[in-house]
Amino acid sequence: MVLSQMIKSLLFAASLTILLADPSSAQTYNHLLSGERLNGGESLRSMNLQLIIQYDCNLVLYDSNSAIWASGTGGSGSGCYLAMQNDGNLVIYDYSNRAIWASNTGRDNGYYILVLQKDRNVVIYGNPIWATGTNYGGSVAVVVTAARNGTVGVSAAKQNKVRKMGKIMEGMI
Repeated sequence: MVLSQMIKSLLFAASLTILLADPSSAQTYNHLLSGERLNGGESLRSMNLQLIIQYDCNLVLYDSNSAIWASGTGGSGSGCYLAMQNDGNLVIYDYSNRAIWASNTGRDNGYYILVLQKDRNVVIYGNPIWATGTNYGGSVAVVVTAARNGTVGVSAAKQNKVRKMGKIMEGMI
């Protein structure tokens, strides 16, 4: 029984490390938790994928430097940032905090997570409520298992949010 728990813990630690951080940089993430934001020029990364809020206010998903999805908001403002709100809505705001694009996924306040998955899909989880639809067929999201089981190697605040996300997402797998 103890060996089984140790193996589960080790497997979880390995999958979470891969899931939540690019191995080449502890500061590069593939996710954005509710209440967090990306400022202009900042991005989420996973392998050769990048979701970036560009300085021209366009949110763009790149695969090997080729754009495969965009919000279409280029030139709509300046000083923009992308916010994963506590209500599950993903919103691009300009410098005056005016919303210029939204996923229109607002729900009850809670714990949501935007994930740039290795399958090229960008998904908001709480329950899956929005996605770019750019994933490869037959792929699987490991974020559900990782969030449900706990956290390793991230800040205490992120650990608490991910644990709460796991409770929300348990019914999904």
